[in-house]
Amino acid sequence: MTSELSSEERELLAAEYALGLLTGADLTQARQMETTDSEFVRLVTDWEIRLAALTNDLTNETPSPSVKKALLAEVFPQRMRQPFFKRLWAWQAGVAFGLLMLAAVIAFDFRTPDQTTGPLYAAEITADAGDFRVVAVVDKSTDEMFLTRTLGSAPEGRILQVWAHGEGEPTISVGLWPEGDTIRLPMPEAIAAVEGILTIGVSEEPPGGSTTGLPSGRIFGTVNIPDVFGQL
Repeated sequence: MTSELSSEERELLAAEYALGLLTGADLTQARQMETTDSEFVRLVTDWEIRLAALTNDLTNETPSPSVKKALLAEVFPQRMRQPFFKRLWAWQAGVAFGLLMLAAVIAFDFRTPDQTTGPLYAAEITADAGDFRVVAVVDKSTDEMFLTRTLGSAPEGRILQVWAHGEGEPTISVGLWPEGDTIRLPMPEAIAAVEGILTIGVSEEPPGGSTTGLPSGRIFGTVNIPDVFGQL
């Protein structure tokens, strides 16, 4: 039962779910919690943001077949599943452990906004069809927007474009997202100055972006970030 999970167990379950490690009853439980437990959804989103940030500076490397085989044997042993925190110590390759330790450092940064020069706001943009998802982070210390695509993409021959507006204000293009899973965009002055509710959306557009000044293709989804502080 969800109510029987301690805060530590909920955090670990969210981390394992974000990493895509759950199977069987554990996966079923996490999916049920995702539809009924808003706090669990927030934990999963937090982990997705932290883990996505860890890949920004990584380069592609192709492991040898023997290394890949050994790693898969450690990650997916043919034995009864153990709790996530116990399996971490069994992974001799140390990949998952190192990843989560680094994520914990990032988590500390996310949970101590008083140590930054401006607040961070995080939200998730999801398509109603369930075929597209983006994690968005607004950094008011730099007036930048960080977006990580975790599901879906633009149709072939099209690109993504990011839009935003304040409550009751016109929609403005934040920038184009032609390739890659993660992008950092400086916010236009009008968007950086928004106070209250900031709405962010993503659409698919022709190469070069919309020619109308507004979304002209499919809008994958939008999200409202409340209580955003404008420039002082």
